[in-house]
Amino acid sequence: KARSIQECSTALVERFGGKVPRTIEELVSLPGVGRKTANLILSHCFAVPGVIVDTHVKRVAARLGLTTKEDADEVEQDLMKLIPRKAWSDGSSRLLLHGRYVCLAKKPRCAECVLSELCPSAPA
Repeated sequence: KARSIQECSTALVERFGGKVPRTIEELVSLPGVGRKTANLILSHCFAVPGVIVDTHVKRVAARLGLTTKEDADEVEQDLMKLIPRKAWSDGSSRLLLHGRYVCLAKKPRCAECVLSELCPSAPA
């Protein structure tokens, strides 16, 4: 990680004049920066809507039947089609938090879930 941070910092200075780029294409060109990180930076630093897909978002989206994909980039594309653009950042953050605190990986709390009636994965 330290090497990636150093390489990214060098690239920021050499290629972008020390400024953080404002496009996903430029951000993912930096060492150690993938789409998740790029969307997070754009969303939280520059108020650019983005779907941030981590392990929690992937799990919840699959359980809710919002995607059948396993690859994070493909899950991102599926969610972008379903969630209105202006709600991309908040929507993915809500999915993340839901996965972190309610729809847990090993022991989902379906009895406590406000989405259980809509969820195809919830026990009947």
